[in-house]
Amino acid sequence: MKLDYDFAATTSLLLDKCTVGLRQTGPWCWHSMAQNGTLLPIESRLEEGFLQLATRPEPQQRGAAELERALLANGVLPGGVGVVLDPVSARLRMRADIPLMDDTRLEEEYLLHRLHRSLDGFHEGAGLLKSLDSGSSFPAQPAAASCAGLAELLRESAWNCEERGPNDFAATLDAGSAPPAKVRMTEHGLQLSVDLVRPDAAAGAVRPALAVFLLAASGVLRMARAYAVETDGAWSFGFRVCLPAAPAPDEIDHALAALSVAHRMSARETSVLLDEAAARCYLAARNLSTTNQPNRETEKNHG
Repeated sequence: MKLDYDFAATTSLLLDKCTVGLRQTGPWCWHSMAQNGTLLPIESRLEEGFLQLATRPEPQQRGAAELERALLANGVLPGGVGVVLDPVSARLRMRADIPLMDDTRLEEEYLLHRLHRSLDGFHEGAGLLKSLDSGSSFPAQPAAASCAGLAELLRESAWNCEERGPNDFAATLDAGSAPPAKVRMTEHGLQLSVDLVRPDAAAGAVRPALAVFLLAASGVLRMARAYAVETDGAWSFGFRVCLPAAPAPDEIDHALAALSVAHRMSARETSVLLDEAAARCYLAARNLSTTNQPNRETEKNHG
């Protein structure tokens, strides 16, 4: 989608409606505060056909065990929001990417709804991030919801989608080695996901290395956010996109394209990190250990 000054002005007006203290920080870039009991700083940017929303990086550097828990939190966050490792600071932040529609008649209503949805997700995510070092458990994975009309919606997509059962759809991705993406309706909306790896139950360095790598990958990807799921001691890692319950067909196309890019970018590296020695080398290169403590000298240098 080609951006113009009228569209940027509309985006600014909508951000002003949804947040407080809006100020422009650059061409098509804004800073404001989301208010929902507490104030949460939000950076907004129009870029490459997306409205990107992000919180500022956390002030402290997290240890590997906390990053592992952050990836678990990604599996339950609503609103298209995901926890990522910021590529510059190497610290946690939250991001959401809203694809922009070409139909200008629907754009304002669409953006307003997506903004409210993402801001709700940011506030829920802020609470989860505060609980990372408390040892408290996260909510269960989003429950299945009614999927009436989902088959028809997927037929409008440009991607090859197949119904496999009630609330069970599969979509072929544009990534040679990728398994089909799973598509299902949940209480948070339409969830599209692709599996990457399922490591052995033994912890060691593999799980934390995968968590760090995938959170870092999420920091440079559009829409796709890494997640991990633990069920009875078994772990699985992958990428997902969470859309509203009634998304536009273009959003589904964007989501499946994002999962394809994420898999192509990360599949080989995650397979390498299944090796314990490689995982330990990766954590050492990032100045992390399998304990919950980051390298304090590195933290001081980044501060």
